[in-house]
Amino acid sequence: MLSRRRMAQRARPAQRGLTLVELMIGLTLGLLVSGALLTLLANASGNGQNLQRSSRLIENARYTAELLRDDLQLAGFYGELQTNGATYTVPDPCETVPGGWSAAPLALPTPVRGYGPAEALGCLNARRAGTFALAVRRLEVFTVAAATPSATDTQDYLQVSYCRQDPPAQPLAFGRGAATFTLRNRACNAANPLRAYVGRIYFVAGCNRCANGGDGIPTLKRVEMIDGARRTTAIAEGVENVQFEFGVDNAAPRDGVPDGWFTSSGVAAADWPDVVAVRLHVLTRATQPTPGHVETRDFQLGPDVTLAAADFTDGFRRALLSSVVRLNNVGSRRE
Repeated sequence: MLSRRRMAQRARPAQRGLTLVELMIGLTLGLLVSGALLTLLANASGNGQNLQRSSRLIENARYTAELLRDDLQLAGFYGELQTNGATYTVPDPCETVPGGWSAAPLALPTPVRGYGPAEALGCLNARRAGTFALAVRRLEVFTVAAATPSATDTQDYLQVSYCRQDPPAQPLAFGRGAATFTLRNRACNAANPLRAYVGRIYFVAGCNRCANGGDGIPTLKRVEMIDGARRTTAIAEGVENVQFEFGVDNAAPRDGVPDGWFTSSGVAAADWPDVVAVRLHVLTRATQPTPGHVETRDFQLGPDVTLAAADFTDGFRRALLSSVVRLNNVGSRRE
């Protein structure tokens, strides 16, 4: 007599494989599950890339604003030089030998000067149309010994006289080479230290690497004198537009507070020394487009520049940052 288990095994039909219909159903279900997983991974990867682009976009805007803020806050720093009664000139920012310095009568270069889109500067290569440029002038915050410059040194320095026995008509010496600097310290027994001159121009170029037609990435760049020649340095990729407004303190009392805000075209030539604050508008663009992105915002870069969302059809994400910077060295002298 067969056991119940063996009888059950005989009663169960043998498994001889899958029918074509069953195989197709299984494959279809597997493809649906795999497709759902791949879509989920693709969406997660795309969201991560978009988040990374947005973070880099905002970081570039902040970095640009902070860099300009640091330089503007030091604009007009002329060390120990007594500037009371000085007149100010606006030298060509592209000249290789800095001008604007005079001992008798005392004349100094203007701390800041803005240049609108219509004002061409020959030393700004591939400057982007419709953007501003900004010239900033000051001295270094640290000093060097008067014997530091060699006869072939192309760095410009300023030396101030502390000695009462020095000629009253020569409160400063500006130039190159140690032989230029003979003004003395308070004890009148040694040459006074020097401060290096810093003259920079910030502008937006239409490319970072501009050779062979350029890479098309808008970039904030800086032009300054290095080793006796004008050198252009890329500062931040993706900076598409920079606009400036200037706070002018030109009405009594001269208290270091802006009496009005103007773009560069609205600042009279005689009022550039009275600029005590600068309002920055920095528009940054992602370095890579986002598929399917449609810009819905208009961007207001100051009173004269409005960029409509309809003009941005390239799929790039953008961010706008505005900030106000006080020129401490100019405003503080007026308080």
